[in-house]
Amino acid sequence: MRQVVKKSISQANNINNEKPIYTLLIDMSNLMKISLVDKRANFKGVEYGMIFQTLYQIHNLLLKKDFNFCVACYDGEQSGILRAKYLPEYKANRNKHYELYLGQSEYDRKINEYCKKVIEWHKSHKNQVKRSETDEENYERQRGIIQLILDELFVRQYIFDNVEGDDLIAYYVKNKRPNEKIVIVSGDRDLTQLIRDDVCVYIPSKKKFVTPENSIEELGCTYENIVLRKIICGDTSDNIKGIKGVAETGLMKLFPNIKTKKTTINEILEDSKKILEERKAEKKKPLKSLENIVNSVTEGSQGDKIYEINRKIIDLSEPMLTNEAHDALNEMLYAPLDPEGRDIKNVYQIIKENDFSDLIDEQRFGNLFSAFERLKKQEMQYYKEKS
Repeated sequence: MRQVVKKSISQANNINNEKPIYTLLIDMSNLMKISLVDKRANFKGVEYGMIFQTLYQIHNLLLKKDFNFCVACYDGEQSGILRAKYLPEYKANRNKHYELYLGQSEYDRKINEYCKKVIEWHKSHKNQVKRSETDEENYERQRGIIQLILDELFVRQYIFDNVEGDDLIAYYVKNKRPNEKIVIVSGDRDLTQLIRDDVCVYIPSKKKFVTPENSIEELGCTYENIVLRKIICGDTSDNIKGIKGVAETGLMKLFPNIKTKKTTINEILEDSKKILEERKAEKKKPLKSLENIVNSVTEGSQGDKIYEINRKIIDLSEPMLTNEAHDALNEMLYAPLDPEGRDIKNVYQIIKENDFSDLIDEQRFGNLFSAFERLKKQEMQYYKEKS
């Protein structure tokens, strides 16, 4: 029989005796982009595939655990502007607005390339129904409907102007409760830097959970060095320049310890100097990549402050938030959701008003909203406890 630790003893010995809280934390902008591959449309030719796929993915994720909370984080309008203050060319390869077809990672780019091919096929297909909206309008319309539906289904949603979804997720993780266990859902590998013993990342494309135990296998290095690797090598998708002539494969070859051992920039600099000195003593030609690491050589505007600036932009341990977002999150993070007015009937009404009635056709899709009922019960119980 399990022995229960008395509350007084647990407090005196700093033992967490609370029941675990499970939270599903979703990178919605990434999930919706993945869902864009579904091009189904209603009888009027109006697309709703992204709506269906997004709800379907969340439904399936909720079935994996009896989650207490489900939190959806979105990129806000002008979401790259806070980082652009430190690096003017940040995401200069895309608009400051959330850009539909330009991703934030190699994975996103592959998804977006596929989306483009699908769209081009539809444009050239003889039986294609002509759309009355642009691709961006199509995305914005479907996103708005998703937000309305999720609000009725007790999914907590965060979106703020000038703030990126990654920062909202990072702030949540940073301020999580001691007894809270989090599953982050995203195909964006940048968020794997947030992994720890009680935080894992679920990658939809691989259908895998990345944890401290399997991070080396799944990411190519320990999760503790994700930030380090990106600071040195940069990120082409975000238009962040790294050290000139140093790619990830080359970096790992020069410093194999990065794969398995937590490493710092200072250690890399010291090791680089040591290797250069050894080569000089052996009368070998110096490696330009190592010289560039030591001398902070980059083709970006960071100049000799590349390590400092790249860390500011890449490291999510200090999320970039506006004052409005910071204050709002502090009020919202664990505030109980008022259940009044929230009802599955409202979801059905939203679906019918938008002519997507087959979403509630159980013979075609089963009960798409059954898993949300479990979430509703958890949130309503939490509301009663806090009221």
